[in-house]
Amino acid sequence: MSIMFPLAADAAMREYYNQRASEYDEWYLREGVFARRGDAERWHAEVAQLRERVQQFGQGRLLEIASGTGWWTQHLAQHAHVTVLDYAPAMLAQLGARLDALGLHAIRVRGDAYALPFAATCFDCAFFGFWLSHVPHTRRLEFLHEVRRVLHPGSEVMIIDSAPTTPDQVPGAEFLHERVLNDGSRHQVLKIVHTPDSLAQALARLGEVTKCWSTGRYFSVAIVKIS
Repeated sequence: MSIMFPLAADAAMREYYNQRASEYDEWYLREGVFARRGDAERWHAEVAQLRERVQQFGQGRLLEIASGTGWWTQHLAQHAHVTVLDYAPAMLAQLGARLDALGLHAIRVRGDAYALPFAATCFDCAFFGFWLSHVPHTRRLEFLHEVRRVLHPGSEVMIIDSAPTTPDQVPGAEFLHERVLNDGSRHQVLKIVHTPDSLAQALARLGEVTKCWSTGRYFSVAIVKIS
């Protein structure tokens, strides 16, 4: 299922994430506007599951797409030479401050995930978390083509994303999700939630989906090998 998502809406979504940078981590921490959500113990346990998996992934030259504030970068950069790409300057600033505080390093690049500013086959692996769920169906192949282009054959890609949590959320279907920032402003964001099966289907054109699983309730995860 697809919805109309014009360029103006995409630009507004990008600006929303730039505005959200200073409070983005509250989602992971269940703070701020997210503190009212229930089942916090299960949420934190599943975030911890993701952390353990991410800590085990990647080596060599790793590209992280839509890196945000560096929540996952701080784990990836402990054992790989990481290049991060994000469109939001405020997100990249938050990421830089986080890594500096931890004594870690990553090359930071502001750029468009649909036109990656990198040479072909220049990375050994890639990671993107909670980004595929914002890629419109009409642009998915365009994005996946770019990911394939910058990786060499045999590379692995790790993808983590949101799972359906309410009966009205159809796996793999586009919908508009209203987001509220701490200042009370409201924003419309394109969202696509995934079960392991729908995530595998969405990634089929990227390569061989070698692993695909659920953390339980909140997240779906996949590993793809570039052929």
